Amino acid sequence: MSKKAVVATAGAVAAVGVAIGWKTSRGRTRSTADQGSETRDPFLIDDIDEERFLASLREAISCRTVVFDDGTYDTDAFDALGEMLVERYPRVHAELDRETFNGHSLLYTWVGSDPRLDPIVLMAHQDVVPVEEDTETQWAAPPFAGATLEGRIYGRGSLDCKGPLIAIFEAVEFLLEQGAEPVRTVYIVSGHDEEVGGENGARVIAQELSSRGVSPWFVLDEGGAVADGVLPAVVAPIALVGIAEKGSMSLKLTAHGEGGHSSIPPRDSAIVRLAGAIGALDASPVPARIDALTPLLDALSDHLPGVLGVLAAKPRAAASLLSRVFTRDVQMDALQRTTMVPTIIEGGVKANVVPQAASVTLNVRIIPGDTSQSVIEHVRSVVGEEIDVEVLAGSSTEASGFSSIDSEGWETLTGVIGEVFPDAIVAPYVLTVATDSRFFEGLSGDVYRFSPFVVDAAALRGLHGTDEFIRTGDARRAVTFFSRLIAVAARMGDSP
Repeated sequence: MSKKAVVATAGAVAAVGVAIGWKTSRGRTRSTADQGSETRDPFLIDDIDEERFLASLREAISCRTVVFDDGTYDTDAFDALGEMLVERYPRVHAELDRETFNGHSLLYTWVGSDPRLDPIVLMAHQDVVPVEEDTETQWAAPPFAGATLEGRIYGRGSLDCKGPLIAIFEAVEFLLEQGAEPVRTVYIVSGHDEEVGGENGARVIAQELSSRGVSPWFVLDEGGAVADGVLPAVVAPIALVGIAEKGSMSLKLTAHGEGGHSSIPPRDSAIVRLAGAIGALDASPVPARIDALTPLLDALSDHLPGVLGVLAAKPRAAASLLSRVFTRDVQMDALQRTTMVPTIIEGGVKANVVPQAASVTLNVRIIPGDTSQSVIEHVRSVVGEEIDVEVLAGSSTEASGFSSIDSEGWETLTGVIGEVFPDAIVAPYVLTVATDSRFFEGLSGDVYRFSPFVVDAAALRGLHGTDEFIRTGDARRAVTFFSRLIAVAARMGDSP
């Protein structure tokens, strides 16, 4: 899997600033009161032990829960992580029901007192991507040591996604220490294979909950963060909250032609035909859908001066102009249309033999509003009938729908974000990659993606790369965020 959605989108937000020269003063998200959510803190969050979070995260990072592309992994590493959770969070494991699926995916249930209320689901996966071979020495600290240097805790999975995972457990343990009793049931879902598709983890758990008749009020997974300094002209951080995500598909295009000896080349060989098809697709992308950017632009419009704010507030009316501007930057362009890119080319067996067939694999990311079938039809209309178009088995998933930004669940989530990150502008957006939360599409009322950590350019470079880290200063806010979200969403303030 490519770098997480926050990487592409944070960069895309920065690209907008460069492309159209945004200038604005410090912005602030609407507060809880502004958004109409009347929340009260029934617990003393000042008592949160941030050092316990950091110690637990270090131990979690040391568990090498790497999943490789073929789905293989070290079972002992996942066993060690599971044992660590049991040891460090005794109240969680005494009070919540714990179930295991396919060996290592976890489902915890904190039963609420009112079964009439739909539950909430909090998600964070256990698995991490490998460290690229021969790059370990390039890290500021060993990638599986969880070492702290200059206010950062380094390690593979620190941000993706063991930081959020440990923050959730810390929050629940803390609330239990305070004697909290939820009115609304809370589920914690932690898959073990998200980085390779989640088919044996989150998908299985989602199916099990569906079979039990569970219909979550809302689901919260990774896929967003508080982006700080990624848009040079905007001083305020931007809390990116995913409300939808793209689908994906891999296509194999094959061209056929006359073969023979390279000393007498044919006029129209298979490779030449294939090259022409690739070039034609590059010159004729799938049409843009500016509607996918509407929630993001609307959220930022109040923080833009003059005509820029007007355009951002009326993206449909200014669609043609905005689309042309966004097309100039690959990251913003990826947010407004379905993308496809050649990733594997095959053809030929010998330097002096003209091949009779050549093929290319295209990785496609499908924006909401397009479908796999509409993309295939577009490709065929561009490359013509002489090029074979094949969907690679098991590669196709449709884009998600959009979750509401007018619902009570959205108000609850963004209200807590506003409390914990009062200087941030809350901005809904579409993820360009997939998360485990997609398996709850159709099962939950709304699916959102957000992690309570501040990311800057350096943090973004570390995701799936060298020097992945979180800031130690984010520890208290991360645990506070989940503590507040659970307390408010589960109506713990209603409890005696």
